[in-house]
Amino acid sequence: MSKLSLSYNNISQIAPFALRLLNNITILELSFNNLTKVYSKSFYGMKNLKTLSLESNQISQLESDVFQDILTLRSLYLNENLIRNLDENLFNNLQGLELINLNNNQIEFLQRSIFKNLKKLKRIFLRFNKLKYLEPVFDSLESLALLDVSYNEIIAVHNDTFKSLKKINFFVLHSNQISEISSETFKGADNLEILRIGLNKLERIHRNFLINSQNLKDLDMSYNNLSFIDSDFFNGFIKLKYLYLYGCNLRSIELGSLVNLQYLGLGNNKIKYFSQNLSSLTYLNLHLNPLVNLSYPLISSQNSSLENLLISNCQLKNIDFNYLRIFNNLTYLSLYGNPISLDNQTFAEFKNLREVYLDSVDVERFRNLFPNIVFNR
Repeated sequence: MSKLSLSYNNISQIAPFALRLLNNITILELSFNNLTKVYSKSFYGMKNLKTLSLESNQISQLESDVFQDILTLRSLYLNENLIRNLDENLFNNLQGLELINLNNNQIEFLQRSIFKNLKKLKRIFLRFNKLKYLEPVFDSLESLALLDVSYNEIIAVHNDTFKSLKKINFFVLHSNQISEISSETFKGADNLEILRIGLNKLERIHRNFLINSQNLKDLDMSYNNLSFIDSDFFNGFIKLKYLYLYGCNLRSIELGSLVNLQYLGLGNNKIKYFSQNLSSLTYLNLHLNPLVNLSYPLISSQNSSLENLLISNCQLKNIDFNYLRIFNNLTYLSLYGNPISLDNQTFAEFKNLREVYLDSVDVERFRNLFPNIVFNR
């Protein structure tokens, strides 16, 4: 036997040495019980344990040496508990640890040396806690690839937080209280590929905040009060493929340097005019922008790759559909919620259009006129 599941058993305590004979177990599941404290020597004898799940209990206290006997541990799940404090020596002997999940606890502060010996640690999950500052507590984590601190109360990130994280490629900071990001905030995170900083209180982001992160492919800054982004802000983001800027109060934006951009989310802004040279773009969401009049090409490049276009609820009174027909790859079009009259030939001569969203009053008419296209509301 290599896996032992003791979940959903109303266990309230693991006595020291209680599991000492289970030396062949590699996976131990103790989730969904009533544990409130985990004692030293609880896992004594489990010399082959690789995965330990203590999630969804009521744990508020972990003795500082509780994990000292499970040196082989690779994955540790402590999420969905009531943990407020982590002793700085708690993980000292877990030098092979690759994943720690601390989501949904009540952690307010991380000791400076909490992760000091975890050179193989690749993923840390700290979602839904009460952290207020992100300090440089990750100095020794030379293998760290993913850090998720979303849904906390973080108001500031120390400028040295990332200085040693040479392998980090995925950082999630969304749903916090950050108001500013400087040119030093992500210093050291040169291999960052995915960055989520949406749902903060950002009003200003320094134009060089990712000057050395040339590998960035996915950036989400949605639902911040950015309102204005410098015209050269995205210069250098050569590899960027996915950009999310929903609900940022933007009035204009320049994206011509993003030659590999495939997904662009600009819904719920204040943009009145949008025309960009984005030949690689396949998905464009302009929903809830006051475009009013669309008598120009949204994508100015001749060989557009656009497949999905959302221009619903854009106050559009006029659309020159010839500028939409030039999108030879267009398969999905969302048009509902605009005060515009559509004649019977509106969807003629679209080469690959397969699905259209319209106001209810127009759906049945166009279903009869163009049976090869799916019309929905």
